[in-house]
Parts: sequence; structure tokens; C-alpha cells
Amino acid sequence: MKHGLIVALAVAMFGAWSSPAFAQLVDRAGVNLVEAPTVYTLTNLHPDEVRRRLYAVNFQQPGLIPRCTAVRITRLRRSAMHFVVVEENREYEYLNHDAAAEPFNDHLLRFFGSQCPSDDTGLNEADLAGIRRGTVSPGMTRRGVILAIGYPPRHVNPSIEFGDWTYWRHRFDRFIVRFDEKDLVVGIMN
Repeated sequence: MKHGLIVALAVAMFGAWSSPAFAQLVDRAGVNLVEAPTVYTLTNLHPDEVRRRLYAVNFQQPGLIPRCTAVRITRLRRSAMHFVVVEENREYEYLNHDAAAEPFNDHLLRFFGSQCPSDDTGLNEADLAGIRRGTVSPGMTRRGVILAIGYPPRHVNPSIEFGDWTYWRHRFDRFIVRFDEKDLVVGIMN
């Protein structure tokens, strides 16, 4: 009897945890990305390829999943999202992190969407080269930096409108992207 009750509670808890109500990740176009057959990366992503893992604090790991890569979301939880890069059939785990300083779903919607924005208006040659490489270099615009290496973590960059941006390669190695008065990158400082 006791074992049956434990099993029933576990099933009920799992059902609530993976319920369709939680599995909502609705983008600006009104598409629930969890149910969509194809989703796209809105910026380049930099995973840890060995662990096949990304972090909501946007660690700049050596891997590169290019902007506009087709992916399929396989699971969404409060603590992580799992997705597969369609072309390679390679699965990744995207971990929530308290330092992301925003709700996990809001964070994910800045990096994934139902459509690939192909408008490169306003991007300069430095931006296009940086996006292709997945790196930042002098002369890039703020938008170019976001597309190349993703949004800066909000816990130290509460607004993308002002100041220099701080990123981390991992938890003990940060770098700062410095902008001039025209909002162009003038340097990267370790």
C-alpha cells in the first residue's frame, strides 16, 4: 500500500512538472516553440561541445552553433531546455542560471524563435565577419556583437543601451567589450 502511494505521488508530480501548461515558450509571432517542428537560433550560440551544454549566463565556450541554425526543442523544464540541432542530429542541454537575472522563458526567447531574422540592414563589414566567426572585433556595432556572441548576461549588464558589456568564457574568466560614443566596438579587454 505504501509503495503504491509513493508511485502515485511520483506520477502526479511528474505529470505536473512536464504538463503542457509549463511547456509554453511562445515567441513574438505567437508560436509555441516547444510544439514547433523547427525553431531557429536568433544569435550565434557558444556551447561546451564536450558536455553538449550551454548556460543562460551565456558563457563563451569554444563551440559554435551559428545564427539561424534549425533546431527542435525536445524538452523544457524550469531548470533546463533540451534541443537538437536538426542538420547534425546533435542534442544540447541549455541550463538555466540564477545569474541570468530574468525568467528562463524570457531568456530563451531572446535566443530562439520560430523564424530566422534575415535582415542584415545596419550591419557593417566588421559585423558580418564577426558573426561568421562567432567573435567580436573592433568596428562592430552593438547589434553585430549580439548576433556574433549573444546577449550580455543581465546580472552585470542590466541594459544593452549603455556602458560596456561584460561576458564570461567560464566562471573565472571574463572579458569586456568596450564601445565608443558611436556605439562601435573599440576594444576587448580581459
